[in-house]
Formats: sequence, C-alpha cells, structure tokens
Amino acid sequence: MVTASIEGFLGDAERLGVHSFVLLRGGRTVAEGAWHPYELDQPQTLYSLSKSFTSTAVGLAVADGLLAVDDLVEDHLPGADLRGMRVRHLLTMTTGHDSESGDSMAADPDDDWVRGFLRHPVVHEPGTRFVYNSGATYALSAIVQRLTGETLLDYLRPRLFEPLGFGPATWDTCPRGISTGGWGLTLRPRDLAAFGQLYLQRGRWQDRQLVPAEWVDAATAAQVPNADPTGSQESLDWQQGYGFQFWRCRHDAYRGDGAFGQFIVVAPKVDTVVAVTSGTTDMQAVLDAIFTHLVNAPTQDAPTQDAPTQDAPAQVVADLSLPALTDAAEPRADLPGRFHTADPPRPPRRHHRPEIDQPSRIVGFAVVRAAHGWLAELHDEHGVHRFTCEPGRWHPSAMTTSDGVANPVATTGAWLGPTTFELRVCHTGDPATRSYTVEFDDTGATITPSDSVGFEFTEHPVVRALVAART
Repeated sequence: MVTASIEGFLGDAERLGVHSFVLLRGGRTVAEGAWHPYELDQPQTLYSLSKSFTSTAVGLAVADGLLAVDDLVEDHLPGADLRGMRVRHLLTMTTGHDSESGDSMAADPDDDWVRGFLRHPVVHEPGTRFVYNSGATYALSAIVQRLTGETLLDYLRPRLFEPLGFGPATWDTCPRGISTGGWGLTLRPRDLAAFGQLYLQRGRWQDRQLVPAEWVDAATAAQVPNADPTGSQESLDWQQGYGFQFWRCRHDAYRGDGAFGQFIVVAPKVDTVVAVTSGTTDMQAVLDAIFTHLVNAPTQDAPTQDAPTQDAPAQVVADLSLPALTDAAEPRADLPGRFHTADPPRPPRRHHRPEIDQPSRIVGFAVVRAAHGWLAELHDEHGVHRFTCEPGRWHPSAMTTSDGVANPVATTGAWLGPTTFELRVCHTGDPATRSYTVEFDDTGATITPSDSVGFEFTEHPVVRALVAART
C-alpha cells in the first residue's frame, strides 16, 4: 500500500539514517513511519529546530503587546553597549557578532548566560551580516521570560502545545532557569508535523488563530541573505535566505532545522508538510530526498500496489528497523567469562543522559550467555548497566544515571568473531547510537566506543580492561 514516491523516499531515508517521518498533504496525514527502535510517539531531541518554536513564542509576545521586533535589546537586557542591536537582529542572526556567543555565555563565572551574551563582542553593525548564533536565540528566550514571568515551555503550553495536541515535552534550561531557546526542546515527530501544518495554514488551527498570520508570513520570509560569498554550491538549502529563526529552502519552501537531520519542511505551493527526525551526517542529502520524493513528486503517485484514496487513513509504514546484530561466530570457549575492570570510576557527571561528544568513561565490560542470547554488562561512572542482546532484535531497556534518571534505550549485540563482541546502545530519544566493540583475549579486553553521529568527534578513547578477580 506504499506509493512509488514514498517507497523512493524510504530507500534513500534508510541509507541516510532517517529515524522517523510524517507526511501531510492537504492537511491529511498521508504516510508516517519510524525505524525501530525509534517510535512516532517517543519525544526526540530537536537541537536547533527548537529555534522555530522560540520564534513563535516571540511572535505571541508581540501579539500580546509585550514587545516589538524593533525594540532595542538593551531595553530588555541592559548591561552592555550593543551598538543598536534590536530584537529583529536576534531573530535574523544579524546581531553584529562574528562568531557563536556560546563560549562567552558558558565562561561567565556566576553562570549568568545573559551577562555572557552581552559581553560577547559586537564587532559589526547589527543588521549587516548573517552569522549563525544560538546565543541570539537564548537572548530571545531570556527576553520572553523576563516579560512573561514564564519559561518558553510554560508560555507556549496553553497557547500552542495544548491546542495542537502535543504529547510530552521538555525544554532544557540554563543554570538560572531560563529556557535555552536555541536548543533543548523535545517533541514527538507527530507534534512536529502538526506545527508545520499550523504554519502552512498561516497560524490558524481549526477555528482558532493561534499565531498571527502576519507573524507567520514574516517569520518564514527571507528576511536576510545568507548565500555563501564564495559561490559554493554545497549545502544549497542553507543559502536561500533566513527569516525569524526559520530557513528558506529551494522549491519555494521553508523549514525548521536541527542538527543531524531534525526537520520540518513546509511547501505551501503543493500543500505539503514533511517532518523528519534523523541521525545523519549528510543533512543536505536528507533534504534532497524530501524534495525529490515527497515535495516534488507527481500529484498522483504511481502506486506499487493500490494508491490511497483521499479519504483513506494514513499509511503507517511497517517493518522499518535499524539493523540489529546477529552472531557471526561462537565465542571462544576458554575466554574469561566474568566482569572486567579498568581504571577506578571517576566522579559522576551531572547530566541526565550520555550526551553526544561526552567522552565515554568506561570502567569495565563483560558478556555472558543468557536464555535468549547474551547479557552484556557495561560498567561506567554511573554504575553497572545490564543489557539483553537477542540475535536479530532490538531490546527495549533503560540506562540509569547516577542521579537516578532512567533514560530509554534499546540494545542489540552479537559476536562478530570468536573473540569480538559488539554492543549497540541506541538512545531512542536522541539521534545517536553508541557502539562498543570489545576484543577479548586471555588477560582482558580492549573496548573501543564510537557514536553514529557527533558534533566534534565520534570516536572515544580506547579502554583496556583486565580480568577481574573471580568471586
């Protein structure tokens, strides 16, 4: 029951690392699916796609008469000479900075990110240069919170999230309790599609105008140019102009955009919305697949079987899954079978989940035979984690950190050779899967961790573990 265009997208998407998609045409869900162990109802980390929701909060505050886009930033966040920087410049990433302000924010000795942002040098006249800067979005969040007395999440919940029927949502905050704004929001893939449809309908949902149409038009227009001055043809969809925390695309479309392929693509001319979550290193290729197969496909797809009628329910594409591991060999019978230890554990980090690009602090590893496969034991600074590994399957589980927070994961593991075991831990609310390749020998094991995607690196330090004393 899958049309040719959707089938073509699925082929590209699986190769590129897409985790879920929702396709709307004419306001109707045409097709949706998720690659197991990811699920359509599991909130996902959105990274910079959060910015488009921050923009919406600013638009609502403008509609409430709390501020205007041409207000001076220093009137809302006093404490520095910002050379005439306005709210508009925060929205369009034309603040006059020549780099991200995150380092200045994080370096503030009192964890005052607002003060850190205000101290970041304004070296150009605001409004003259586009420089992508998540700190500008954080500043917008700080302004909205000062004006409303609420975090972005609390401000948006009754005005946007509840009317649209969003599921569970969280938003990270800075040390002083201000929503991070430019990142840190988690929502379900279906929530992303509803948000895109709201914007396609110029802010109207059923019989209510949730967001002013004028704001939608301004936010999604090309407010400032951002083309590569060298004339590079790479990443063309990042050179079509920038609005109020929305990117313009080719094909007269626009999008919200987050790291590793978190997208909401809105194509008004063909009445289409596509929401995608991914763990990809080639975001442009994912956009190419969206435009080729889902946006620019013929109105009447040539079906592989029967095409859906206008009134048919959505095609929930089943049997999608990330590859699960299956044993390629039996382990060597005389390998040490008990837990292995390496260096003493270090003090636990204060975060709720193993984050991308955080060094993997492994203390030890073991694998033993279980009823339906293998039981892998991973020992890190948070304690000992035990993961079921059934051949050819992903097993849902949780990874509990030292603060007691249980983070959803799914695991698969198998023997690649007589002395080599691989464990994959998919953090199902995030885009990354962490793999542990373990080479056992007579005296211990060598553990090589790596991530499927990462901001600065994907390879972690190799750990040498020695055989633990038997008890």
